[in-house]
Amino acid sequence: MEVSDLKRFKQKFTTVDYSIIAVAVLFFPLAIVLTAVRVLVTHRHNHCKGRNNRLFGWVLVITYGIFELLMILATIDDKDVDGLYSASIVWGVIILVPAIIMLLIAKKEDKKFNSLLQFYSNAIMKRGLVQIEYIAREARQTPAHAVRDITFMFERRMLPNGKLDNGVVIIPSLQRRTQSPFQGEFVSRSGQRMQYSLGEVAAEPAPLTRNEATPDPGPKSVECPGCGARSVVTHLEKKECEYCGTIIVA
Repeated sequence: MEVSDLKRFKQKFTTVDYSIIAVAVLFFPLAIVLTAVRVLVTHRHNHCKGRNNRLFGWVLVITYGIFELLMILATIDDKDVDGLYSASIVWGVIILVPAIIMLLIAKKEDKKFNSLLQFYSNAIMKRGLVQIEYIAREARQTPAHAVRDITFMFERRMLPNGKLDNGVVIIPSLQRRTQSPFQGEFVSRSGQRMQYSLGEVAAEPAPLTRNEATPDPGPKSVECPGCGARSVVTHLEKKECEYCGTIIVA
């Protein structure tokens, strides 16, 4: 799955959201309270931020419409048109302007989350990053946010079938070796102690006869013991991982 395969995501209103909008038409104060509760409960999820702002914006737009209708009905008898205009402007500043701002923020949040989805897909599918810690650091997100976002991508089939296990993205179709009988520990340049896996043991080479020449091993792809990304390293070459700074040896 390439990054370009990701369709533009936009969180749609659910039945709960449409119910809140219906309540706004009937009794807008209750709708505002319900919207605030919904935002508090779901706003920690990145994919809900755009929808939450959009919901709040539409509730405020409906609230302004109800206010305007009530003011028009109130001025039918006395025909105070100037007072109606003044009240409309005041309530427009108080209610309608914040509503427009929230709708604009919703559009920005949707765009931001789409960029984040593309980054996750690129990091996992192309760059080979599997450690949540490094993915979150590259995305400038907390590990908790990265876990929720990637879990969401698995649920929506934006990534191949896989799962998260102990902070590691596991996708069987990528044929990554996430477990190994040989494990160890190293200290990164930042002084942090981290565990690593060396992968399966290669079969022992056949003994060389006197007439056989030692083959010259070419470049090979080596998995970084720090972050799991793969780099091409030649024989006896030491190379620094471009993602975490760990020294890789072929």
